[in-house]
Amino acid sequence: MNSGAKELAFLFDVDNTLLNNDRIQADLSTHIATECGPYPRDGYFKIFEQQRAELCYADYLCALERYRLEALHDPRVLRMSNWLANYPFAKCFYTHAVEVVERA
Repeated sequence: MNSGAKELAFLFDVDNTLLNNDRIQADLSTHIATECGPYPRDGYFKIFEQQRAELCYADYLCALERYRLEALHDPRVLRMSNWLANYPFAKCFYTHAVEVVERA
């Protein structure tokens, strides 16, 4: 790249724009409630929403790490991490989302 060239970058907001975040949250909520109960689910989502307000973006794993600090001796929290790490996020793309990004 020469010194006079300018770089172009695109930033995409994927939360309910390219990716169906509502579906991910619903699936995660159901999973936590089924595997751990309503109290852990509510505790996790309280942290998730606080963190989203602080950071201005959704970060499921970071919220889970913060929740884990409150539930250090609960092995179910580790299983939540595995479930989330293996979640099929690609299935939550909206129709043509990949094509939109490729075109940009």
